[in-house]
Amino acid sequence: MDKHTHYWQKIPGIAVVLFILGLIGGIALRLSIFIEPLGQTVVKGVWYIGVISYTIFYFFRISIENHRREICRPDLMKRLENKNLLPQDIVDLREMVASHCRSKVKYNYVVWLLISIISLIGGYSL
Repeated sequence: MDKHTHYWQKIPGIAVVLFILGLIGGIALRLSIFIEPLGQTVVKGVWYIGVISYTIFYFFRISIENHRREICRPDLMKRLENKNLLPQDIVDLREMVASHCRSKVKYNYVVWLLISIISLIGGYSL
């Protein structure tokens, strides 16, 4: 695991950018039902904004999760069980644990749950 292909993750503010893209995508798609009276052109535009935002968001999220999965190596697990870690193993494990500890993904799920519930209620009442 000496070479990481995910250097973009170290870009300052990337987490905020991804969070905003996710919000834009999710809100735009959920807004579609409410803006229907404004016409199909507006709905279609908002839909495209939502899908494009989500596409970029999920491209990076998949890359992040792939990066986190790099730690799941059988040889590392065996050394961990045998308490025989190599210095690079410790570096790799520290990076992965730190990444998980910094992650705010739980809050993302809570926000989307609430926005989805509001959208369902609003869509039902229209």
